[in-house]
Amino acid sequence: MKFIISVDDYGYLFVNGENKGYFPWDGEFELTKDAKPGTKYVLVIKAINTGGPLRLIRAKLDFASELPIQKLVRNFILGIQVGQKLLSFDTYQTNSRVKVDPGIDLSKMDREEKKKLYDLLQNTVTTVDVDAFALGDTVTFIKSLNEVKHTLKPIEEFAKRFTLYFTSNAHIDAAWLWRKKETVEVCKRTFSSVLNMFKARPDFTYTQSAAAYYKWMQEDYPELFSEIKNYIKQGRWEVVGGLWIEPDCNIPSGDSWSRQLLYAQNYFKINFGEKVSLGWNPDSFGYNWNMPQMYSKGNIDAFITQKIGWNDTNVFPYRVFWWQSPNGSKILTYFPFDYVNEISNPLQLIDWMRQFEANTGFTKQMILFGVGDHGGGPSLEMMARIDRLREVDIFPNIEYGTAKNYINWLRSEDLSNIPTWNDELYLEYHRGTLTTQSNTKQWNRNLEVLLTNTEKYSSIANLFGYSYPKNNLKDAWSGVLFNQFHDILPGSSIREVYIDSDKDYKLSERVAKFELDKALENISSRINTKNIDWKPLIVFNPLSWERSDIVRVVLPDGDKNLYSVADESGIVLQSLLRKKDDLSRELIFKADNIPPLGYKTYQLLIGDAINHSTVLESSKVAESISYAQAASIENEFFKVSIDVDSGWVKSIYDKRFNRELLAGYGNRLQLLEDLPKQYDAWNIGLTGLHFPSKFRKAELLENNSIRSIIRVYHDYLKPGVLKNYPTEDFPSSFFTQDVILYKGIDRVEFKTNIEWWEDKTLLKVAFPVSVFDTVAAYEIPFGTIKRSTTLKAQWDKGKWEVSGHKWADLSDNDFGISLLNKAKHGHDIKGNVIRLSLLRSPKWPDPTADRGDHSIEYALYPHSGNLEKSMTIRKGYEYNYPLIAVFTDNHNGNLRTNDTFVSVSSENIILTSFKKAENSEDEYVLNFYEAKGNKTTAAIKFITEISSASNTNF
Repeated sequence: MKFIISVDDYGYLFVNGENKGYFPWDGEFELTKDAKPGTKYVLVIKAINTGGPLRLIRAKLDFASELPIQKLVRNFILGIQVGQKLLSFDTYQTNSRVKVDPGIDLSKMDREEKKKLYDLLQNTVTTVDVDAFALGDTVTFIKSLNEVKHTLKPIEEFAKRFTLYFTSNAHIDAAWLWRKKETVEVCKRTFSSVLNMFKARPDFTYTQSAAAYYKWMQEDYPELFSEIKNYIKQGRWEVVGGLWIEPDCNIPSGDSWSRQLLYAQNYFKINFGEKVSLGWNPDSFGYNWNMPQMYSKGNIDAFITQKIGWNDTNVFPYRVFWWQSPNGSKILTYFPFDYVNEISNPLQLIDWMRQFEANTGFTKQMILFGVGDHGGGPSLEMMARIDRLREVDIFPNIEYGTAKNYINWLRSEDLSNIPTWNDELYLEYHRGTLTTQSNTKQWNRNLEVLLTNTEKYSSIANLFGYSYPKNNLKDAWSGVLFNQFHDILPGSSIREVYIDSDKDYKLSERVAKFELDKALENISSRINTKNIDWKPLIVFNPLSWERSDIVRVVLPDGDKNLYSVADESGIVLQSLLRKKDDLSRELIFKADNIPPLGYKTYQLLIGDAINHSTVLESSKVAESISYAQAASIENEFFKVSIDVDSGWVKSIYDKRFNRELLAGYGNRLQLLEDLPKQYDAWNIGLTGLHFPSKFRKAELLENNSIRSIIRVYHDYLKPGVLKNYPTEDFPSSFFTQDVILYKGIDRVEFKTNIEWWEDKTLLKVAFPVSVFDTVAAYEIPFGTIKRSTTLKAQWDKGKWEVSGHKWADLSDNDFGISLLNKAKHGHDIKGNVIRLSLLRSPKWPDPTADRGDHSIEYALYPHSGNLEKSMTIRKGYEYNYPLIAVFTDNHNGNLRTNDTFVSVSSENIILTSFKKAENSEDEYVLNFYEAKGNKTTAAIKFITEISSASNTNF
């Protein structure tokens, strides 16, 4: 006799006081080899969870052998339960946390027939001679049972109108509670087990995603990889996903999505002969609205996930539907109930079947089975359990097969009336993943910018004969794409994973910077600078429109010369020489009208050539602001005032519109108690407690013709906390907030430096603004989404923390305010208050998450009109893609001192990348997107002639 147990996520079993040992998730313990009636066992389970829900999932006795009559009775009872469920008129729908009853039944079965069969079932089952069974007269009992089964034959035939279609898979987390290095071995063990199952079961098929996993096997276990390829050719091993890894689906940029699809689909085409057509991402924490369009561009026409079944507020209304992007692209989407299933609860499968039939009208449902997370996948025992279901008289048909074949079956059905979901697939759960592990999200954003810049300038240099570094760029992208995995980038992995990812990021950064420097040096060498009097300084604009912005010129370490900047004609510009630290300095100036994806030549003046009145140095001691003093700074656009009692911004006055931007204190740091009930790193658990920080002082850091800066100091010790002697009341976290105005720049910038050492606390920054609308807009990959600010509608109630990329905007018809950011994603806009989530401090699975130093930048950009009439989208790009300054020497060249490489005529068309085509030596791929939902005709101009142009994919 065995005791089988499952808990979330590990435990210890004690039998009659004896410790039987540790078990992870699932345990199987032998209680005795000789079970006898009346024997008593006291079972004590010590279950442990380190951050998720503590659940007793399964606890049952299992016997080594089952008597024929036991099997007969068990199958009969199960069949009766199956018949009752399939004949029911239940219309409830469930997910992992919520149950609702929409009262909708799309079943195509005849209702009157179902009623008659149901009555037959109820009336007949009572004629089983259970008294004979109780008296031990098994002959009489079995005879009556067989008579009942014969009478119930119509119900058996009814059940066979349904089909459970079983597809095996192994959801393998690329890194989570283990490192990437271990996952390689997890893949090897899982795939080896799968190959053994192919040999044991001719009807067995297997489904697996993630190009990265296949590449590991190809490099480390070539013989195993060769066997995998053989079964792929046979159609028994199914490759799905079409992505390098199963990524987070909210945080990566549109260009990252392009590269996920590009590199994975190329890999599959080269190694397996065809691209993948089925999207597969069952465990990510929400899915951005533009995925159908990007999938369609990447050869994918269907999508499978189950994660929206984790919602905590609503049950998603559809199981089979068209998912539509803003541009109208649609993909067929199927939601199974789960992806990790050991087939231990047959009746649950039938409940799912009835829910599925009521929801869709279809009578064939795909069930995914196999052990997930740390691999394992399917087993012969699982398939044996499925096979045993065929022995149940009243039970649906059983089929095995691939996910793609199931999708093909769906396509063979009438899909004319299935619903369309024209929105994001927002997960009402795991909202903290938009913020946890701030440094990882910073790395991702920075490298998305750096790599697309490197592609652009390497492509431009290639137009003039420079060798395009295709392999190095691919390697650099691969490191970034892998770390977009849905437990790494969201911040829900162990500490060791982030040590590994930092190494990957640093390598990608090193390669990308090296290639960018080479490409810019090559282009600069072709610019005719022979008539420049002083050292030529080339300022490059990586965006496809003309812009004016701040340039930062990093000077060589240890260089103590005096520098200034002049334009090409020799007119000296105002500049600021700033000390960064004891060794390094930077020169800051405003560059005007830099051509679209082009450059402009300046010159660097050194030493004695400089008129000292044109050079500003920010090395003086900051000027303290007294209590009585009006703490304010201004430029031609804004006047910003600080409240000297609290340190918060009390006024931002826009001189152009004669309008106050704030309706209360802005740039206000909010320290919120954050106690998730489970899944610490994933979930936000706000209790309503708001802890105050302590304002220390404010000072005027700079006030010159380039910029003005006020710096505010706060610190924090949680109320009621006493630290150890002798620093019982010394603060635990420290904040400096710089409020920055640049002359000639129409945004108010903020830089918040933080020493963060809190537990279970969420840090937000809040701006109550003088604008209100019922919806706010947010940037998503290659697009915009609008969400409610009132959260009154049922489907809005769960969206109290949402994703956004480079900006969020609140506008009415006449005026709006955008909050730009450089590496944050968690937002909430309720009423007129715009908040950006800055940091979290969960304890599991990484107790050090976010602790340490952070430098966070964001900015306010006010504009006339609504979002569609504003420049917000461009301003978000400008804030994240700074101008690039490169030194060169005096030389002849074929390029002019100022020029454009690529420009786009329409303001609403955004060129995001320009790269060499993967499989061609003389073709290039340019990614554009239309940003405002308008039909547009745009002219694209190049510095060189082109022979042809066509629409293509990534």
